[in-house]
Amino acid sequence: MRRRSRLAAMITAILLAARAAGTPAARAEDPPRLDSTVSWIGNTYRGGERWVPQDVRAMAVLPDGTVYTNVSWDEGGGQVAVIKDGQILGHARHTHGWGQEGGEAIAVNEKYVFIGQSMDNEGGGLKDPGTWPPRGKAWFGIARRLRSDITKPAPFPGGKGGKGDTLRECFLPVVEVGDRDKADLAGLAADDRRVYASNPRDGRIEVLDAETMKTVARWPVDRPGPIALDAAGGLWVLRKGEGSRASSVIRLDPDGRPSPRTIELPAGTVPTSLAIDPKGRLLVADDGPDQDILFYEDILRSPRPAGSFGAKGGIYSGTPGAVGPLKFNRPSAVAADAAGNLYVATDGQTDWGGTSLECYRPDGSLNWRLLGVEFVDMADVDPASNTDIFTKEEHFVADYSRPRGREAEIAGYTVHRFRYPEDPRLHIRSAGAWVRRIGGRRFLFVNEMNAGPLQVYRFDPAREGEIAVPSGLFAPRRLKSETDASWPPHQPPSGGWIWRDEDGDGRFEAGEYQAAGRDEPDAQGWWVDPAGNVWRATESEGIREYPVGGLDAKGNPRWDLAAMRSFPKPAELDRVKRLRYDPATDTMFLGGTTHEHTNQHWKPMGPVLCRYDRWGAGPSRPTWRIVAPYATGSQGHESCEPMGFDVAGDHVFVPYTGASKAIGFSTGHVEVFRADDGHRVGFLEPSADIGEIGLQDIRECLVAHPRADGEHLIFLEEDAKAKILMFRWKP
Repeated sequence: MRRRSRLAAMITAILLAARAAGTPAARAEDPPRLDSTVSWIGNTYRGGERWVPQDVRAMAVLPDGTVYTNVSWDEGGGQVAVIKDGQILGHARHTHGWGQEGGEAIAVNEKYVFIGQSMDNEGGGLKDPGTWPPRGKAWFGIARRLRSDITKPAPFPGGKGGKGDTLRECFLPVVEVGDRDKADLAGLAADDRRVYASNPRDGRIEVLDAETMKTVARWPVDRPGPIALDAAGGLWVLRKGEGSRASSVIRLDPDGRPSPRTIELPAGTVPTSLAIDPKGRLLVADDGPDQDILFYEDILRSPRPAGSFGAKGGIYSGTPGAVGPLKFNRPSAVAADAAGNLYVATDGQTDWGGTSLECYRPDGSLNWRLLGVEFVDMADVDPASNTDIFTKEEHFVADYSRPRGREAEIAGYTVHRFRYPEDPRLHIRSAGAWVRRIGGRRFLFVNEMNAGPLQVYRFDPAREGEIAVPSGLFAPRRLKSETDASWPPHQPPSGGWIWRDEDGDGRFEAGEYQAAGRDEPDAQGWWVDPAGNVWRATESEGIREYPVGGLDAKGNPRWDLAAMRSFPKPAELDRVKRLRYDPATDTMFLGGTTHEHTNQHWKPMGPVLCRYDRWGAGPSRPTWRIVAPYATGSQGHESCEPMGFDVAGDHVFVPYTGASKAIGFSTGHVEVFRADDGHRVGFLEPSADIGEIGLQDIRECLVAHPRADGEHLIFLEEDAKAKILMFRWKP
């Protein structure tokens, strides 16, 4: 027995030494697929052939309640969806890729569906004058489909399309612009004779024959936006405010002459959509502070206000941020059916992924709701509750006894754009989320998609409801907002900095910055450990720790540049890309590359993982070092390699960027290793009914959380179908 023990110990030592020397992990086909439940959050549907598209911007509803939606971009190609009684019936397809995308308008008559769409040539790579615009140009126009089968074209003489995945001769270019310009049609309306297109680029309404798609007339209109046809054949046109000019709605008679029936909208209104209901009332969706739907009656004789629909203040009414019926969050489209049911699409999000499509009965009660609210996003669980799940914007509450896909119900929206207009989520491209408890209080940390600034938010339920208040920001270098050149105000003129909201008002003010005086080294890896210490893995200049110094009088965590600790880059890695540190055990996990095992694409982590014990004592050899499987020679979005990792309980979880036949990995693949010795345990992959999932785009695209009962929740970015995957695995 003693001899066998010695032999086993020798074998174990040899295996650990081999891992430490960088021996590649076992062949991809060797470990088992782990038994797990594959669930999801953020979308009513699991994926596959049905999902709620992200960012619905236009909607047409038939008298029987059939809904057609349009969005400019949907990663899975679901730009146009057909919905009835709260069920997705299908998608139009052929609206994504090969130069084509969706748009901001849609209309339907008895025979056809008219889709606002754009078409480019993908940088000049697509060449066919019958299908694509010439190099350097883009088209914005109308695609015509059969209403009997929206996946089929309704061709017309002179129509464009037919090559690649475009449909034959069914696209009409209305506007040709440079390929970097935007000129979406702002609205479409149709009856059985005419199609009306709002063309803000050229300041006019295009009137087309619905059968031939030939131009019948062009009516000049200043600032035309969304449009709607009334029962008398008049066309209502929204004119959005500009400068000192207020928003208004005008009526054009059937011959195009302006009618005296002009509606001046109230100050502060931010109109986004028009519709006519069965009572002949004009409906106006308002994305201003009121967040509701305005009604106007007697529109053919003497239009006048007739009240509104929705809670005044929308998502911010009552308990701010709490989700509930009538609490609209950025209304983007409105429509009604013959029975008087009202349909409201909202797009509450700071960047992408915010669709909530609701149907209300005539008495104002909620009939059904569909959600597609996640895109380029990640989720984490409040460690103190195990049931509160947060993304960069949303709050879900989980009941793990519920059926698959229904465990987590949306409870809150954490951004208040009116109260906190300087919230970084409104200005920079935010992505993943971590939830931590510091001093017993909950904090939300939000990542930037490519590991840029790290955002910090505090919660104060008694005063703020569901809102996450801006509390801190780590900026490696001077920031530039995509939406406001003056944001953030008062930042240092150059170099990196830390901002803390010292007076608790959620605004960036002079005197609240600590300036580093230089740009921080290139880095891809942030980490906030369970104690609230912030870590950053520079690629080649070592590891940095910003210890948390408790909370200030306003409840904001304290971090100080002067207290920063630096650790040298370990020799086992040429480039360090990701890290995880556990202060309870003084254990550091690092991921990155070596000269032999490097990235196949610029964004992923690299395949090398190391564990270091007694990290705080100074440099030491790794306890283990492994090379995770990867497909060599792959490039760009076709790469199949580790994107990052997370550690939960006794295991390390490694997500992969894409699929590879060569090593047998499907999309959504997650490798699982033992945390104590790096042994490869197996892998997780989505079930067949989930279908193919999107590529991993966030540097921190996976979060793992161990529950008290031993089950692990593993959240994985899933951009294709506007959701987040949730593996439920019990070792």
